[in-house]
Amino acid sequence: MKPEKFQRKREIKLNGFVEFSFTLPKPPAYYRIDNWDKSIKDQRWRIPDWILTQAEYDELELDDQIAYLNQVTDCRVNGYWFYNRGNIEYLTGDHFFYLAFWRIDGIIPYWKDSDATFFYIERHCALLDSCLGWMQVTNRRDGKTGKATAILYNNITLNYDSFGGIQSKTSSDAKMIFRKLVRSWQKLPDYLKPVDSGDSNPSQSLKFEEPAKRSTKGGRKVYKNVLNSAIDYKPSVAEAYDGSKLRYYYDDEYGKTTEVNVNERWQIVKECLVQGRNIVGKSLHTTTAEEMEDKGGAAAKDMWDDSDLLHAMKEGREFTVSGLLRWFKPATLGLEGFIDSYGYSVVEDPVKPILGIDGKKIDMGSASYIARRRKGMTGSKLAGEKRKYPLTIDEAFIEEGKLSPFDIIKLNDQISYNGTLNNKIITGNFVWVDRDNNEVGFQPTESGRWKVLYMPPVESRNKTIMTPRGKKPGNMHHFVSGCDPFDHKVTTDNKKSNGASYVFRKLDPFDQDHSDTFVCEYVNRPATPDMFYEDMLKQSIFYGCELLCENNKIGLINWFEAQGYSGYLMSRPDSSHTQHSRSKQREKGIPMSGEAVRQRAIEISEAYIHENTGYNFEDGSHGKVYFNDLLKCWVKFNPQKWTDYDEFVGAALCLFAKDSSGRRRSRAVEKDSLNVGRFVKSYKRGRRI
Repeated sequence: MKPEKFQRKREIKLNGFVEFSFTLPKPPAYYRIDNWDKSIKDQRWRIPDWILTQAEYDELELDDQIAYLNQVTDCRVNGYWFYNRGNIEYLTGDHFFYLAFWRIDGIIPYWKDSDATFFYIERHCALLDSCLGWMQVTNRRDGKTGKATAILYNNITLNYDSFGGIQSKTSSDAKMIFRKLVRSWQKLPDYLKPVDSGDSNPSQSLKFEEPAKRSTKGGRKVYKNVLNSAIDYKPSVAEAYDGSKLRYYYDDEYGKTTEVNVNERWQIVKECLVQGRNIVGKSLHTTTAEEMEDKGGAAAKDMWDDSDLLHAMKEGREFTVSGLLRWFKPATLGLEGFIDSYGYSVVEDPVKPILGIDGKKIDMGSASYIARRRKGMTGSKLAGEKRKYPLTIDEAFIEEGKLSPFDIIKLNDQISYNGTLNNKIITGNFVWVDRDNNEVGFQPTESGRWKVLYMPPVESRNKTIMTPRGKKPGNMHHFVSGCDPFDHKVTTDNKKSNGASYVFRKLDPFDQDHSDTFVCEYVNRPATPDMFYEDMLKQSIFYGCELLCENNKIGLINWFEAQGYSGYLMSRPDSSHTQHSRSKQREKGIPMSGEAVRQRAIEISEAYIHENTGYNFEDGSHGKVYFNDLLKCWVKFNPQKWTDYDEFVGAALCLFAKDSSGRRRSRAVEKDSLNVGRFVKSYKRGRRI
């Protein structure tokens, strides 16, 4: 390859879209690129011959030592070029230091293409004035800790008065990373070790400062030219680095951190990297997709979403909300065992076996290997496998749902699909337009309590029927709703649960995309129960539908009846009765505490999820449940612990209501069909009667 053929512009893509791009330096003349004089098959990364051991360095004259250190420093800052099987490859300064000097547990790292991209992104973020760093999601065993500690050390030891910090999911994990850094530092030649405090095995902080000395009487202190820089680690708490000034910050396993919300912690740490409007430090955030805990995974996902540059640009922002860029590395790239002898990833099946960098033969690509690992797996096992070796960012953040009885794969497919849709859901509030005349309107607002997929046409809204027994909804044949209410301001265990409600639109053959599905979601806890009841009334009036609620909490039922809207409350559906409850008198709502009713709720939810979520391989369509909070609740649902799953209960009540109203309508049609003779001409003995 000639230098002018080198591809300087590189693109980082996510889900097929270019997130950001960067430009690499211009290559030097070919004869200044290492390996230029070797045959193509002999061109590969090797530590340059001119790199010296400490013993070799000590034998040099002073001027030669200075010249050598200048050469090393130039490479640590500006990078290095080499030919690799005919291709020109560029090492950033950090990448060069990592490959040439850094040893991870005594092992010499090797060059591979996925690491090159890693260091390219690091360089790009370091050069951006508006960027605070970047975050990565990768598969397990990717060597992220070794690369991160090399970057941290290289940055701090090339600058005066610079401080680097490490945090991880726990204090002990941060300490372990710091210990790895110290062991790598210990193996460096002395000429790459700035003057330090004299501790040969530091446990808390690696300080590049003059060793402490005792003052002698009448003596005059003489200070050496030292960096006055340091690297340390802190506990995982949010305030650990509050008030510090950091040149570099490493956040390890942000997706598995449960002791603190990593997004909230980042809001504190990012202030350590800025001074006024100027950015004075950078950061790196890495995590493996495997075993991201519920709390850690949710906060990590928020942080990931806040680092979406494309979304920020659409909103007219200069940069992302988090101040970070992001990169997802698919498991097929740089997967151990599928890297050829030159360091290139073997993703597709080779025509014939090729030699790997580990000296073993490679007869299949990483894509086929991962597909074989997944073969035959279903449910939570398949979800866990996808998180270990994710091919997409959606797989990296897939909800595992180990205890859920529902189809986890279909639910996660639906969540991923919903992420590709724009403006499908509107957020807002239902407000009174004229309460005396039962008129409710909808007011869009980003801070709204409702999420709405579909609203009836204007002429069909607020339909109320006046009967001798009071007011009844006018769209009962089109909509139903379910509600899991709350009565008390604070629960007995001091945990505030939400009120949850859904509106379901029955099948409309002429609008199948927005029917036979949930069209409205409410998951919120207002300041008082009465405010919640008022919200449920506005929702019921607007859609003109009956409300089926859990009647273990009687407050909502009493409130509706006191307001004169008992006709908007649905009686217990026949499908929810057990052999012990059928003989009881009709009651408003359903008691959800019984085992039989709960089992039935799981069954109707499972049937609906199977038919209406995920990808349909027969026709290529997707399901039409568009509320991700509900989908995620179904994924995490634990049948033994209902109190944490308000969305599940609200949706299950909605499905009970849907089936109940359908049967009532069917019975009405059936009753009319018995009298069909009224509309048919009849004859007797030749006479029309």
